Amino acid sequence: MATPNKLKIVVFYGSTRTGRLVERVGAFVKKVLVDKGLEPLIFDPEEMNFEMLKCALHFYPNRDDAPQWLKDADAVIRDADGFLVVSTEYNSSIPPALSNMLDHFPPASFRHRPVGILTYAKGYWGGIRAGVVLKPFLSDFGLVTIPANCPIPTAGEVFDAAGNCKEERIAKRVERLVNELRWYSAALKSYRSIETLPPPPMNALA
Repeated sequence: MATPNKLKIVVFYGSTRTGRLVERVGAFVKKVLVDKGLEPLIFDPEEMNFEMLKCALHFYPNRDDAPQWLKDADAVIRDADGFLVVSTEYNSSIPPALSNMLDHFPPASFRHRPVGILTYAKGYWGGIRAGVVLKPFLSDFGLVTIPANCPIPTAGEVFDAAGNCKEERIAKRVERLVNELRWYSAALKSYRSIETLPPPPMNALA
């Protein structure tokens, strides 16, 4: 349950693969978010009911017919102040579990709010190719990608099993990302309270 007066940040985990590192990386990210006074709300495709997409929420002729858990998840997204994607890289792109999860929701649930991108990998490139793909992908939802990015190489060595970060330079990189996400979340939330949102693009879905 969300805490009143705290900026709410939905954190999307991007992997369901056996031996995944997202739990280690995500635990540290969650700690930094909390330390900065933000409220993280985790969307984990391993723990939630996302099957292979057949009908997105906005394609139900009658939205009342959609599963209650999906409508509840959409309400959390609509109420969020910002978003953070924590993802590895599969085959030079984003994991199917991540795109499948996000594609369940209408762009209208995300519009005009910021999103941070944190990628990681076991290797030395830190998932940067996934980050490149994520920018236009997330933009199509109407999200504003913040300037800071955070690729993390050799994540299995950087984070221990409890989610502790063993390298100060990586910890500072994550902290910088969170600080920028907090700024954009607060700024856009403040402006939304005084200015009506512009109409969605002609091709946007409700």
